[in-house]
Amino acid sequence: MISVIIPVYNVEKYLHVCLNSLLYQTYQNFEIICIDDASSDSSLEILEYFTKKDPRIKIIKNDSNRGQGYSRNRGLELAQGKYISFLDADDWFSPNAFEILIKKIEQDNLDLLMFKNIVYYDENQKFGFEKLYDMDFMNKFVNQVFDHWDLDKTKLFVMSNVPWNKFYLKSFLDDNNIRFPNENLIHEDNPFFYKAITSAKRVSIIDNYLHSRRRRSGSTMTLNNERIFDNIEIMYKILDVFFEDNKLYEYYKKEILEFIFSVFQGKYNQIEDEFKEEFYRKVQEACKVYLKKYNLYEDIKENVDENILNFFKFEDIATDLITD
Repeated sequence: MISVIIPVYNVEKYLHVCLNSLLYQTYQNFEIICIDDASSDSSLEILEYFTKKDPRIKIIKNDSNRGQGYSRNRGLELAQGKYISFLDADDWFSPNAFEILIKKIEQDNLDLLMFKNIVYYDENQKFGFEKLYDMDFMNKFVNQVFDHWDLDKTKLFVMSNVPWNKFYLKSFLDDNNIRFPNENLIHEDNPFFYKAITSAKRVSIIDNYLHSRRRRSGSTMTLNNERIFDNIEIMYKILDVFFEDNKLYEYYKKEILEFIFSVFQGKYNQIEDEFKEEFYRKVQEACKVYLKKYNLYEDIKENVDENILNFFKFEDIATDLITD
């Protein structure tokens, strides 16, 4: 059986499409776990209507708005399926998605199966493609069984890290304690993905577009306000994933440090002007943590672009810490 986990928050316009894409799957052995994250619109009423329509749909209610990570974790704890699929409540699956996924994951005895998606632009109601992943990488490993050690290690941080274009063996997630951060953070899927991809022994990719992702204004992917500050906390959590195994950190340290500081630079450029000064200060505070808690001065100096370090005055921060 498949457990489909759907966080739900103020998506009344889209829930019918999302849930119907599951109910009319060609493979029907599944449960749908919907976690209402204290919606203030009619999302909960729509969910209750669907539970009367199909008893495989279950509703969990959060007492307050806790975010997608917390909601998905609640779903994982209650899931009864052998396999896990995540779906955002404004997206949908192709009708034969589960039939294709279950066949492939069982055939190759996989921990993790990746697939492709298309994007639907809500504003102009057109379909298209977006660069969520490195297509050369995807195409190279189609229908191969691999783990992260088989990859060019520079590819790890250009892979798609979202949870909804992947299909998971639940026992793999449980045995490796792979969960989302419980804090209400955007980009909560990043540490989950890096823990999953570095723990999985058998991974594969199929060359099928099985998921449609809705791009709409107001989604977390389009934010450029103070929620971008969440990226700083997320980078701590990603770093902690790699520090769980020193071998893992040593192998990927150049790539992960380049990734962290390029995110900081990119988010600084993206955030609205009124928040730039505070974001800049928070990045500098993060640099102090990297120096004091993780002792990363030499690694950062050796592996991160000098222009980015100069921009955030990294050397001044290090000097101040020494003189304090």
